[in-house]
Amino acid sequence: MAFMLALRIARRDLRGSARAFRLLIAGIALGTAAVAAVGLLSAAILGGMRDNARMTVGGDISLRLFHQPPAPAQLAAFAAAGQASLTAELRPLAHRGARSALVELKAIDDGYPLYGALVLKPAAGPAEAFGQRDGVWGAAVAPALLEALGAVLGDIVTVGGRRFELRATIEDEPDRAMRAFSLGPRMIVGLAAVAGTELVAPGAQVYWYSRIRLAPGQDAGQDAAAAIAAIERGFPDAGFRIVAAADGVPGVERSVAFVSSLLGLSAMGMLLIGGIGVGSAVSAYLDRKRGTIASLRALGAPASLILRVYLVQVMAAAALGVGFGVASGVVAAHAALALLGAQLGDGLALRGGIAAGPLVLAGGAGLLVALLFALRPLGQAAGRRPQALFRSVAAPEAGGLGAGMRVAIGVVAALLALLLVWSAPLPVVAAVFGVAAAGVALAFLGLGRAVAWAARRLGRMRGLRHGLLRLALGNLHRPGAPTAAMAMAVGLSVTLLVTVAVVRANAERHLAATLPATAPDLVVLNIAPADGTGFDRALAGMPGVVRWQRAPFLHARVSHIAGQRVAERRIPAAAGFVIRGDRGVSWQAAAPEAGVVAGAWWAAGYQGPPLASLDEAVAGRLGVAVGDSITLILPGGPLEARIANLRRVDWTGLGLDFPILLSPPRDLPPHREVAAVWLAPGTAGDTRAALARLFPESPSIAVDEVIEVLAGAVAMAGALLAAAVAATGVAALVVLGGAVAATRGRRLREAVVLKVLGATRRQVLVATMLEFALLGGVVAGVSVALGTLAAWAVVERFVAFRPALGASLPWAAMALAVMAAAGMVGAIRALGPPAAWVLRRGE
Repeated sequence: MAFMLALRIARRDLRGSARAFRLLIAGIALGTAAVAAVGLLSAAILGGMRDNARMTVGGDISLRLFHQPPAPAQLAAFAAAGQASLTAELRPLAHRGARSALVELKAIDDGYPLYGALVLKPAAGPAEAFGQRDGVWGAAVAPALLEALGAVLGDIVTVGGRRFELRATIEDEPDRAMRAFSLGPRMIVGLAAVAGTELVAPGAQVYWYSRIRLAPGQDAGQDAAAAIAAIERGFPDAGFRIVAAADGVPGVERSVAFVSSLLGLSAMGMLLIGGIGVGSAVSAYLDRKRGTIASLRALGAPASLILRVYLVQVMAAAALGVGFGVASGVVAAHAALALLGAQLGDGLALRGGIAAGPLVLAGGAGLLVALLFALRPLGQAAGRRPQALFRSVAAPEAGGLGAGMRVAIGVVAALLALLLVWSAPLPVVAAVFGVAAAGVALAFLGLGRAVAWAARRLGRMRGLRHGLLRLALGNLHRPGAPTAAMAMAVGLSVTLLVTVAVVRANAERHLAATLPATAPDLVVLNIAPADGTGFDRALAGMPGVVRWQRAPFLHARVSHIAGQRVAERRIPAAAGFVIRGDRGVSWQAAAPEAGVVAGAWWAAGYQGPPLASLDEAVAGRLGVAVGDSITLILPGGPLEARIANLRRVDWTGLGLDFPILLSPPRDLPPHREVAAVWLAPGTAGDTRAALARLFPESPSIAVDEVIEVLAGAVAMAGALLAAAVAATGVAALVVLGGAVAATRGRRLREAVVLKVLGATRRQVLVATMLEFALLGGVVAGVSVALGTLAAWAVVERFVAFRPALGASLPWAAMALAVMAAAGMVGAIRALGPPAAWVLRRGE
């Protein structure tokens, strides 16, 4: 009965007042639309990847080895599990006359591909495209390779001492859909064509992929898990990097999850900022309803009835905003998917339809945010005495919050936090973001109150004679002023924008200036150990070479840490790059220039049991220290090494260093060497051509090309994040609108009094703009400081940090201008009605 009574009163009281909820609806709709769009987009991309995972992975199961192909017994086990296929991938040089180019070479067997289709132009079968004719093998290439070598179909190129006829171009390669980074054009040949060449000799830098297509079963995930378990039992020390298509595409899904988390958190931040506007809008609405509330209380209505009446109205408006937001999010997500579909490649079909989960999440979050920020003004209004409500025409008086209302606010906040963390693809990232955002929000809430306190003290100073300034200061601290709400909303937005801008500026500066000055100009791969001395002599005789560094190189897989299997340990995501798959390792006798930070380097000529040196950051994340052991799966079998020391590695300079260094082994395993070469300006092209001529099987990579790719990725990521964060500014504008609306009645009365006392329109405008500009200036300054501090926390471990005021000050200036403009709009609205009309209405 009580609820029905509240519903009846709420419906009648809402007649003619629905327009007052426009800002509330807009704030909730914007945030809900952002959360829904990001959730739908993420679900569609992840769903599409999982639907196409078998084609992307190349089979139901993919097993990767480096340096050496699977043994016959392993190949037999794969064939017993289902249809199997073997491919080899490497990066050699392709030569045609005096021209050469680094290529991404794939050697395939007759079973390739297990899923999807290899599309060539002109269309040709495997035997026709890759078979041997008159002693020359066939090859299919990307059109970019034809351009790089100045070739046409039918020409002959040489790779690894073997001649290939270019017979077709590659139109579609099913298992390359999600490999965005490539160091050269694609080239496909038959596996038999590279057999017995130096390209795949022991120790050569070759990835060997064994793919298995399982027989149709009831549960592909269980069948794959059983097959993987059998392979691991049969070959525990093989060192395979195993991927099951039923589990998705690991590296790509992690990247998508990370990007989705960032965008989702930005959307949630937009919703929370919109929630601040909800509080202002509800306060403004209740201020207009103070006469109705006072009458109801005077007639005996309990506070609980008042709370229910206006809670019904607010949540009905919030539900309308959620509905608009969900519908807008669906439209935005489908528009984004249409744009992304062409860029993600034909091999990745986006999942169609509308996923219910993201919409339920967005709707629930929108309602919780509206409830969280509406409870405080509702509780204060319901808790006011009738006398205070009637007196509030001249002096607004905030009602107190009872213990029950405080508990309710705490419960809603906890539910919202749990929803945020539970729904995020990376819960830890969401939790860190939530704590940081709460800290920043509280900081700006405290700043708003500090500004009000300072304005009160300054306004009472006897030496302050400027009337307009005194009026502006009074508006900042008087009861009902939205100083804290505006500071929190604008401050959060500008802080996020400054953080993104400063991080991007530091990353771009590092890639454009710092990195080119310290990184090598060339990285040379696949140097045969027997060629090492000749390589050094060749470089010593080249005029453009400043210095070089050469090191042995092989890939290994970490199987045990401190005697415990890696699969049984909790490995932090930050150290996953060392554990997932096989990692590059090396060995050296002399201590590195950077020095050792724990333990001691092995003695010169050491020939004892294997020792290891780890990057101190990696060791800390893995939870190991000097004296612990680490077991590596090498081509020759497992190797257990004791950690002798830890060292500090600077990964930002692209130098020739490794997270794991070993003491020189007594019996060298099959391996190759890599070299980093620093050159005089303008000599990279000639040096690279000379090396290709002298060492045709050792391709070189121009580091400036890699830096250019990284710079493009950083620019794209920075623009994406800036756009996502800038969207929170829209929510901040809604909050400013709500703040102006919340104080409309007070400003209207104040404008009437000032006009009656002789104040000009210009003076009232200046005073109001000065009020908002003072608050905007303080908030902008603090936002720049906090944003710069947050950016420092993000990048200081990776690059030398600089404040980058040039990137942050424009956002501060924009915030100041927007605040001043909002003040002007509020003043113009207050000055619009004639004084006599306002006095007759009793506003």
